[in-house]
Amino acid sequence: MRIGIVGGQLQGLEAVYLGRQAGFEVELIDKDPLAPAKSMVDEFHHLDLLNGEDAAGTLLRRFDLILPATENYQTLTWLQETARQCHIPLALDLSAYAISSSKILSNQTFERAGIPLPEPWPECGFPVVVKPSNLSGSSGVMKINTHAQLREALANLHGESVIQEYLDGPSYSLEVLAHKGTCVCFQITLLEFDAGYDCKRVLAGPKIGNDVAEAFYDIGERIASALHLSGIMDIEVIHTYDGLKVLEIDARLPSQTPSVIYHSSGVNMIKLLAEYWVEGKLPAYRRLTDERRAVIYEHLSFKSNVLETGGEHILKGAQGLQLYQDIFSANVLLSNFERSPGDWVATHIIESETEAQAWKSRNRVVKEIQEEFKCQAFFDPGPIN
Repeated sequence: MRIGIVGGQLQGLEAVYLGRQAGFEVELIDKDPLAPAKSMVDEFHHLDLLNGEDAAGTLLRRFDLILPATENYQTLTWLQETARQCHIPLALDLSAYAISSSKILSNQTFERAGIPLPEPWPECGFPVVVKPSNLSGSSGVMKINTHAQLREALANLHGESVIQEYLDGPSYSLEVLAHKGTCVCFQITLLEFDAGYDCKRVLAGPKIGNDVAEAFYDIGERIASALHLSGIMDIEVIHTYDGLKVLEIDARLPSQTPSVIYHSSGVNMIKLLAEYWVEGKLPAYRRLTDERRAVIYEHLSFKSNVLETGGEHILKGAQGLQLYQDIFSANVLLSNFERSPGDWVATHIIESETEAQAWKSRNRVVKEIQEEFKCQAFFDPGPIN
């Protein structure tokens, strides 16, 4: 199967890696000639779809499946219409995506479906979290502790925002693949964040308890039904003293968690997406949640002889990324350290039988990197309370 991935940044890296692992022929389209995923594909097409429509239409016809890895809504709407005209499957539910790309619309959907949410301002007290409505992930997210800080933040914001109570507790992610609202749930993963609330580490293996897992699966199924979803969706929750609260959803291929699930259970979301959009098949099981191995997936940056963990934003715009296996004791390492040995970024993946063994291996990876690059220090910053 030949798949065409549109967008070579974070989602594109995920799609390319798993597409290659599935044995597909993978081609990438991006208007950026230095897109990070460029070096990992079978063929790269430097093209702005919206300014080269005739060439783009001809190019898209060579694919068995088009997989968007971009959040540019104009590009997505163009792709939907062009894919329809070319009779090529497009791995996207644009209606669901339009809702998920607005935190205001998402929260309205959750409220109608009775999905638990953080308490909104001003019903909640401080601290609060301010989130731009139309940005995904940690982009623009701020923790606010006082009325003065809130007034200043709102004065500097452009566009609509959501203000909710700040909650402490572990954060979990769940992906679902659905057909007209009926979904299959994947393995639940644990998320850890840097000082800017960007995900720096994903773990598979920690036991969250059957009650919590069942509550999360129920939330995933209810949201998929409320959206009448056809395709893939990512859901992030926080586990509080009062149960699970939904932070956000994204009705598109996520980054990070699919690779973790693949290395933990062998389930390849890109392969299943292709089977769904090309062949019309969903997996026969309601939940693909068998955990086989503990996995740690982590981002690192090296600069000025200092090694530090960081959110996935450190990979944006990274040039010369190469995929390595069994190096620095990591099962998989994606990095540009050969291109720029004094200033590089990396994502490494560790697999082990148990979580304790995975952490032991992870610490060995960090130590070997420190020794190889003569690091002066290693930092692992988390959110600032």
